[in-house]
Amino acid sequence: MFTPYSHRQCPSGMIPYTIRAGDTLNSIAQEYNTTPQEILDANPGVQPHLLRVGQQICIPIGIQMYPLCPTTNYYVVVAGDTFESISRYFNISPTLLLFSNYGIDPNNLYVDQILCIPVAPSPVNVRVDVADEILTVYRNSSIFKTYSIVPENPMFPMPRGTFTVLNKQVDPGVEVGARWIGLSEAGFGIRGVNSPEFIDILATENNIIMSNRDVSELFNLVPVGTTIDIT
Repeated sequence: MFTPYSHRQCPSGMIPYTIRAGDTLNSIAQEYNTTPQEILDANPGVQPHLLRVGQQICIPIGIQMYPLCPTTNYYVVVAGDTFESISRYFNISPTLLLFSNYGIDPNNLYVDQILCIPVAPSPVNVRVDVADEILTVYRNSSIFKTYSIVPENPMFPMPRGTFTVLNKQVDPGVEVGARWIGLSEAGFGIRGVNSPEFIDILATENNIIMSNRDVSELFNLVPVGTTIDIT
């Protein structure tokens, strides 16, 4: 079982990050639109010149007002995104995306910027194999991504059947993880755990639980209306 270098929960408004080879505070700050000093303030005791691969720190995320999005069909910008690449993935026009995000600069997107995606037919569908602890994203009938999920607790079995994504929430709170993807059964959905890597635990609930890193990526892949088959 994977054991993180430093198991740590981050407070609301921050996300966990695991140091990789070549990282510096400057490079991390640029990636997350913050400053080295803000990272140091959030991580007392961290030595900027003694970062170690596998070390976990908390990254403060700048406060951003959510765009008006009645469908909660949110998307969180990642490094390399452009208005055109986001529009292309969701099969919508850049003009329609701009109309749904009034006032933003389409030529100056930044990491962790929150966008509202106009609802359109989903480009993917999802299958969850509870026994094998695998969540698979399919695009054009081919496997697009696969993720590990936390093992099911027999005392809190997951619902089986076909569901749809009904709502999405960014940073719902430490106890819920980095993202919440609500499905078409009351109180049931996909959420994260507060570790940058998968933690092999038995949950005391029936939700589908993933690492924060994986659920953040999945969040961007599955718009409202996506079909989720759970077997």
